[in-house]
Amino acid sequence: MRFPLLAAFSLLSFTAQAITNVEEKRAGDDQLGWSGKAEIGFDAESGNNEKRKWNLGLNGNWQDDNKRFFTWGNRSYESRNGERTDDDTFIHSRLVLNRRDTWSEEFYAQYERDPFAALAHRALIGAGMRYQHAFDEQTRLYQGIGLFHEEVRERVLNEDNSSQLTRLSLYTHIQWKLAYSKLQSTLYFQPSVDEPSDQRALWLLAVTLPLGTHTDLKWQWQSRWDTRPPEGTEYHNHQTQLKLVVRF
Repeated sequence: MRFPLLAAFSLLSFTAQAITNVEEKRAGDDQLGWSGKAEIGFDAESGNNEKRKWNLGLNGNWQDDNKRFFTWGNRSYESRNGERTDDDTFIHSRLVLNRRDTWSEEFYAQYERDPFAALAHRALIGAGMRYQHAFDEQTRLYQGIGLFHEEVRERVLNEDNSSQLTRLSLYTHIQWKLAYSKLQSTLYFQPSVDEPSDQRALWLLAVTLPLGTHTDLKWQWQSRWDTRPPEGTEYHNHQTQLKLVVRF
């Protein structure tokens, strides 16, 4: 069992997670049995402003020759000058059934809350199909399609707004193994089945550079779009992250 510890430095923050990057949480190898990792972060600032922020993330994975189950959760809290400014929770679980070498079925459930981003809670269940193809030893393509039903409750100006709808989930993920690094690109698109004008999209680009036998440096850029964002938030958001990964 492997437990990496990640130190993450975010250069631009983001609020609620409208689309979840599942590819980032999949196990990167075919190790049978259990594996996992923990992410721990803490920021502190003193002087003119008193700031405290901590983050805890757990990721577990189990697989055999035909099935894989993985789940992860995240809890973060932030305060400024003694006032709470962020307090969010996230958990996602997914079961993958490998029917053939190139096709698999997936079933998943998710819950999240971010009251400081106007998200009182969001819960969803879904299922889909996933196709994978290896062009060569260095290049792999993953294509997914599915449906999920979500319940969202937003709180704006002390008023609750609830909605339920079904979304189509489409994604494409490509991996390139280069001489001294790994490049990944992922694109998600989630239009509403009930209201096609209600659309969400996420694009990610990541580069992982090995620094040693047990250490990686990972840079990631992501852009998000939402045609109907919560009131008071922008319809698009851009974020970049630099992560130091240490395995022990």
